[in-house]
Amino acid sequence: MRFIGSICLLLSVTRAVLVPGPTGPYAVAMKELPLTDTSRHDPLDPTGKSKSRRLLTSLYLPVDKSRRACPAVTVPYMTPPVAASYGQQATQVGLPDTLYQPFQMEFCDLKKLSPCGQASNKNKKYPLILFEPGLEESRLIYGAMARSLASHGYVVVSVDHPFEAPAIQYPDGTIIEGIDFDPSDPKVLPKLMKVRTDDIVFVINQLENQKVMKPVLADFPGTIDYKQLAIWGHSFGGATSANVINVDKRVVGGLDLDGMVTDPVLSNNVAKPFVLVGHEGHDDEDPSWNQFWPRLKGKRMELSIANTQHGAFKDDLMLVSALDLPAAAKEAIAQVLGSIDPHQLDKDLNGILMAYFDLLFHGKKQSLEAIPHNFANVTILRGNI
Repeated sequence: MRFIGSICLLLSVTRAVLVPGPTGPYAVAMKELPLTDTSRHDPLDPTGKSKSRRLLTSLYLPVDKSRRACPAVTVPYMTPPVAASYGQQATQVGLPDTLYQPFQMEFCDLKKLSPCGQASNKNKKYPLILFEPGLEESRLIYGAMARSLASHGYVVVSVDHPFEAPAIQYPDGTIIEGIDFDPSDPKVLPKLMKVRTDDIVFVINQLENQKVMKPVLADFPGTIDYKQLAIWGHSFGGATSANVINVDKRVVGGLDLDGMVTDPVLSNNVAKPFVLVGHEGHDDEDPSWNQFWPRLKGKRMELSIANTQHGAFKDDLMLVSALDLPAAAKEAIAQVLGSIDPHQLDKDLNGILMAYFDLLFHGKKQSLEAIPHNFANVTILRGNI
């Protein structure tokens, strides 16, 4: 197709493409944090040889830039094995396998932040938000979205799940490739949800462990408010979020971004606040939300974002917006991801999340109720908050 040739040509001559920056008032720093759970063998290791479960997380840290500007550092959007994995997926729709390689992201470089800047807001507390990727997805394909939320004053932590994620490259260079799972097998999704839930509980334990976190946050001009802890996720990650809030009392609420709900969540009541956010027409394609709705016993709401498809809630829309594509290419992409402007979607999602966190952490429901008035693409389908 003509537009695919245009993309190939553009990528072949572009050394680097900067992912559009976040819109919030805070600069954002990013740290990778590998965590090893020695209390369990890795249940997903196909060789059965792993005596521990080795996770990798990204911490997106808001930095108050009102007093002192933060020097910037540019890093690759994806590690090479993750970019290669998503590149292989791109070839299935006729796009080049190098599609994700040119992208880079800009962050605040805490190492170059002056000591005065580091100390100026050391006592400022930020809520902690965990993010769960979709089934067999990398946390990195949501990096721009996580950074964007962090720019509004939240510490965002995204988690990769080894052997399920398409690939993970650890800071020491170790690479774990993903394996294929068949979601039609009735045993697969419950097993993966159990593994993911155990992963998240372990991650929370480590985030609360000062011996682990003190060196990680030594140059961070702020602190984490562990009492303000919520979780959200896309697709299967959204369903996992519902399971996590049932299992871990420290997590006060969750949000499912366009994810089908499966057992064991579908068979259990959820007493804590929970929000469903779907692409346009989600309930017409997925009956699980109607089945799940009576299980939500706490404050609840379902919202829909117009002109979106399931894939819109990854970074792809934002990535392609950074490319100077012909109209035919944009039209083809819209058929797969939705026609919504990615910058508007960013505002819509952050608006929903911040309003929901206002309810969770401060008991204020006005912002969430006002969402349709402030964001024209968003509709409240039902709710009781």
